[in-house]
Amino acid sequence: MRNNYRNDARRIDAALATYERASAPLPGLVSPAHREAFIEQVIDSEQRVAYTDRLLGRELDPAAKDPRSPGFDPLRAAVIYAREGNYDEAVWLVYLFVHFGKHRLAGWRYVRDVYGAFGSNPGNWWTWQRTAGDPTAFRFWLDDHQDDFHIEPGAHGFGNHRKYVSLKSWTENGTGAAVESYVAWVLSAGGDHAQRFAFVKGMPEKEAFAALYDSLKPVIQFGRIAKFDYLTMLAKLKLVEITPPHSYLVGATGPLRGARLLLHADVNAGTAKQIQSELAALGIACDLRPDVLEDAVCNWQKSPDKYVRFSG
Repeated sequence: MRNNYRNDARRIDAALATYERASAPLPGLVSPAHREAFIEQVIDSEQRVAYTDRLLGRELDPAAKDPRSPGFDPLRAAVIYAREGNYDEAVWLVYLFVHFGKHRLAGWRYVRDVYGAFGSNPGNWWTWQRTAGDPTAFRFWLDDHQDDFHIEPGAHGFGNHRKYVSLKSWTENGTGAAVESYVAWVLSAGGDHAQRFAFVKGMPEKEAFAALYDSLKPVIQFGRIAKFDYLTMLAKLKLVEITPPHSYLVGATGPLRGARLLLHADVNAGTAKQIQSELAALGIACDLRPDVLEDAVCNWQKSPDKYVRFSG
């Protein structure tokens, strides 16, 4: 156990023990090695939430907004744009963050290349205003620049959760179609992101999350993981007042396998809805957020008996 997180580990371990005594055993954590590895993954997941909290409280370098700068970062840029009152650009950058992901070696390269139009001047960047104004032009641009994604040396690619996404501009499920479908989803509510989210205003936060999650069905390449990551990041950056009601395990692979292993020591046990409900009860009892638990069980099941740090 890492020394700087021992207090967190004791808190999580005590919460799990209380749940086991009061509610149900956790067969996946009988082994001390499994238990320690799981607790370490929960700590990492909590730290990822804490990272966005820290961003919101910091003075950020304006270079984070510039895709030509080594300091470019779509999440930091989203925070800065939100502070400046450019809500559309902030939410758009969260979408790009989710669609492309962060490659473990290349970092934000795909986001940078697309958003910044390969180092072009700001007038040529694919901002929300430019993309929403003519998504077909974006698809033509993407088609014209397919070879440019591979000219520069070094690693490139989508993030870990986006391994099956394509850069193609005109296929039914490529980036061109995905971006155009996202634009259509936003504009169909009236014209901008604020109007897109207006229908959940005043709802309880969990109901609002569920309603937005369901509304994202028309967005191409936005399956369970993407929808969950997009909405939870909007929530963590305080861009929308929503809270996930549970970990959305229906249709999941890694998180569902991890939850089954945790709750039943059997990766085939129970239906997705049953496991989703059980994991939600565990989260409430242990004061662990659904997005923290979803991330933790997914990473833990990859190496349940030995802690391995995962990112991306």
